[in-house]
Amino acid sequence: MLSRRAAARRRGAVLPVALAVLGTASLVLGVPDSPAQASSRTGASTALGSRLTAANFSDPAAADRPWVRWTLAPGATTAELRSELREMAAAGIAGAEIGQGSFPSTGQLAALYETANSLGVTLSLSHGPVSAPDGFSIDDDQARKQLAYGARTVAGGTVFSGALPKPSTSNRTTLVKVLAFRCSGTCSADGQNSLDKDSVVDLTSRVRGTDTAGVGGGTTTGTLAWSAPKSGDWELLAFWSTGVQAQPDLLTTAGTQVLTRTMDQQFASIKQLMRTNGGDFLYDSHTADRGSPTDTWSNSMASDFRHATGYSLTDYLPLLVNLPSTGFGAATSAFQFDTKTSAKFRNDFNQVRTDLWLDNHVKPLKQWAKKNYGYAVRLQPYGDNGAAVDSIQAAANLDRPETETLWFGDEVDNYLPEASANHMTGTKWYSIEGSAALNQAYAQTLQDQVVRMNKAYAGGVTKLVYHTYPSDTGDSATWPGYSLFPSSFSGSWGPRNPDWAADAKAYNDYFARNQLVLTQGEAKTDVAVYMQNYVYPQPYTQGNLQYWSDPKLSEAGYTRDYVNPTLLDLPNAKVRNGRLATDGPDYKALVLDSRQLPVSAPSRDSLPLATAKKILGYAKAGLPVVIVGDAPSGVPGIDAQGDKDVRSVVAALLKQRSVHTVEDEAAVPALLGELGIRPSAEPATPGPIVSVHRADADTDFYWLYNQGSVISAGEPATLFDPDTTAKAVDTDITLKGRGTPYLLDTWSGAVTPVAEYTTGRDSVTVHVSLAGDASQVIALTTDPRRFTTGRTPKTGGLHVVSTTADAASFRSDGGLAVEAAKAGTYTTRLSNGRTVTTTVGSAGTAIDLTARAWSLDVQDWQPAAAFGTTGAAATRTDKKNVHVDLDALTPWTGIPALKDTSGIGTYTTTVTLPQSWKADTGARIGLGQVTDSFTLSVNGTTVPTPDQLGATADIGRYLHAGKNTVTVRVSTTLINRLRTLSSALATRTAQANGLVGPVTLTPYTVTRVG
Repeated sequence: MLSRRAAARRRGAVLPVALAVLGTASLVLGVPDSPAQASSRTGASTALGSRLTAANFSDPAAADRPWVRWTLAPGATTAELRSELREMAAAGIAGAEIGQGSFPSTGQLAALYETANSLGVTLSLSHGPVSAPDGFSIDDDQARKQLAYGARTVAGGTVFSGALPKPSTSNRTTLVKVLAFRCSGTCSADGQNSLDKDSVVDLTSRVRGTDTAGVGGGTTTGTLAWSAPKSGDWELLAFWSTGVQAQPDLLTTAGTQVLTRTMDQQFASIKQLMRTNGGDFLYDSHTADRGSPTDTWSNSMASDFRHATGYSLTDYLPLLVNLPSTGFGAATSAFQFDTKTSAKFRNDFNQVRTDLWLDNHVKPLKQWAKKNYGYAVRLQPYGDNGAAVDSIQAAANLDRPETETLWFGDEVDNYLPEASANHMTGTKWYSIEGSAALNQAYAQTLQDQVVRMNKAYAGGVTKLVYHTYPSDTGDSATWPGYSLFPSSFSGSWGPRNPDWAADAKAYNDYFARNQLVLTQGEAKTDVAVYMQNYVYPQPYTQGNLQYWSDPKLSEAGYTRDYVNPTLLDLPNAKVRNGRLATDGPDYKALVLDSRQLPVSAPSRDSLPLATAKKILGYAKAGLPVVIVGDAPSGVPGIDAQGDKDVRSVVAALLKQRSVHTVEDEAAVPALLGELGIRPSAEPATPGPIVSVHRADADTDFYWLYNQGSVISAGEPATLFDPDTTAKAVDTDITLKGRGTPYLLDTWSGAVTPVAEYTTGRDSVTVHVSLAGDASQVIALTTDPRRFTTGRTPKTGGLHVVSTTADAASFRSDGGLAVEAAKAGTYTTRLSNGRTVTTTVGSAGTAIDLTARAWSLDVQDWQPAAAFGTTGAAATRTDKKNVHVDLDALTPWTGIPALKDTSGIGTYTTTVTLPQSWKADTGARIGLGQVTDSFTLSVNGTTVPTPDQLGATADIGRYLHAGKNTVTVRVSTTLINRLRTLSSALATRTAQANGLVGPVTLTPYTVTRVG
């Protein structure tokens, strides 16, 4: 019979468990820091979200800037690495993660910390001694372990006599249990076997011929004589623990102590430099990098499991071992009981493993890092093959949760679970390893990076960590230098690439401004969707899987978070005035979705009893609860009484007036509308705009993204974006909030008051125009002083409500104006009730510059030494000058002299404007297709960085009557040159580099209103 404490645990309650961890106080299983604790974490995380002003938006601080994963070549010199740090800082990079590739010596680290500290660059350490002590043995008593097995089929009525069957491994094995089960059918020699759980016979006590050479004095050998019962075939199973990684265990405090003790020894001489730097330790997603546990055993697993669940693990051991597996995707279990029992046990085990990992490893590691080094712990908590942990629970317990584009394939939905934890805890750091793309080495453009980061930002990410930035020189590396992935994964970022060398600073400013916006105040989200997951299938292996698969909710403008039992146990998970977590995301409704994918692990119709009771309380307090499909009918784990109790609670839940049911996800947005629940960013008509809403005391920030589909022809095989089917969108959008709207240009850093908008009781409606896959930021503020610029309106709050002209704007003197590309009479309605009629003349017709004469001067980047040369000479680039006169724009691949060229090209043409051209005439230039990064100048003056996706700019102020010079400088990737040199890259598609167009110049009149 279960104790009350064990039963409570199995039904979803939280048990306080005293753990003597590295001399710290007792910890509570599975419970994250409170929001107040989360906001006081160490390092750059605490600097995130500094109050946004016009000044720091124009020039973002280091805390808001991107990082890089810096992969060091074996033998890289200290002088070279110091130089690379200076190059990073100049390019707008504020952090460098060291460890993947070659881990530097302690002496080198000291030099790098000194340089980084002088530059204000944060250093992160990963891999190497951060994961395992040097020389640590996989056979150590404290090594990470898995449960392995040996099997023999014994026919009913026959005798087995001999050595215990053992797994195929050369590592030390220690006997755990010997069990026999009758097969439900015929026992298979190499496939999955179905076993009769109730037939189990424990034969461990009958083992003879043992020794004491195993872990903790256990046996590594043994013999058995046993007569199988007569009925059916039997599977004799000997279970053994064996080392799975040559690393200290991450499910026990003893293993964590081994790791931290050896790290202290390793870093003793640079401890103060590290503390001054305030960086972090990174654990990558792969289980080999400790990002999440696939471990199925530990020295105390049996007792830990019984303590947590109230029942013994012994009879369920067959469910913890797998058939041999290769490649990506979940492994196949070697044995099954009946389907329901197997699934429920694995849910229990996965929860226990999650708790043990967090409580015995992650939490003490965080405390140790902060206390000893002033460092944070950054971790990717979703794992790879065999990892089954609750990522939301993990993220809620991390200083710095991280995700990646590679596994999650640019699916916005798949970034949301970790982001949701941040939204509830108040943590602002959510980084992404971006943007590895298979088979796109040296081919991924900076524009691709923008598209992929926009998708990540839409999913709640707040920090870019480039994958990867390699050091220059490697003994065996050929041009353009060392790379950990010279022909497979992108990217090898850095000044070896023409686009990075020319424009990295502008792009990193763009990313920094977005990240500054996305860490303001608190996240505000429309709807909470319940999710308890132990397996997060990656689109990489699952074909672009989305947890919420119907697009209508997003198209209607609703944002969503995923909340699990951990988040609903937080102190701020209370209902006030019909809202959940008003001190946080301020959810307007909670959805229980039985249609959610994946359909199991655990089943979508299960709820822990404590969570079910909590949701019933929410409904009674007036929170709208929507049940999609089947209502919950049991607990996730093995607990028959818990199943009955959940059904009773759910029956009461369904009787509440605030609870509503729909058949599928597609019906949810209409129901929400009927309930009067509106999205905080509501488009005039359903469409592709995705929003992120952040709010502080006086300003609502809306980050808006025109999402293109990510399911393009090459995915998920290549995971390469952008999807060129993304279309521009023009629509009105109603934003919750009050005050004056401002447009925050994340490319140029300009903050501009919006001249045309309407106001509601608690809303502002503005017009939004976005290129495909582009983003935009609009802020509603009751304190315009934070955005004071040279174009602050001086109209006493007067603005345009509507106009038949093309647009309205504020003039340089603060007055209102309307803009029109055609002559005519236009009507403008003002916010004071007046209607003004304005007659304007023609500013001139649009000018197509595509077929004009252009002068093109190109730096053709090639290896200075013969391709195949290695060492320092391989890093040197010869930049040959090529001049081409064009009669019309065309990609470089269509120009014989440039067909295989990578580099930097400067285009120049002239435009003659009539003498009637006025100084205040406006003009917009559209550049059409440009690959890759570009700058624009007019008559020798550089135009502030244009939108690199929309490729448009307002250049009227730079033009004059007569002859005008327009210059476009374009920088490319290296793939077009490398594909002609490297056999490994020869099959890659050539990119249509250069300014392709169409290029058009459209004049318009700017006329003062009234």
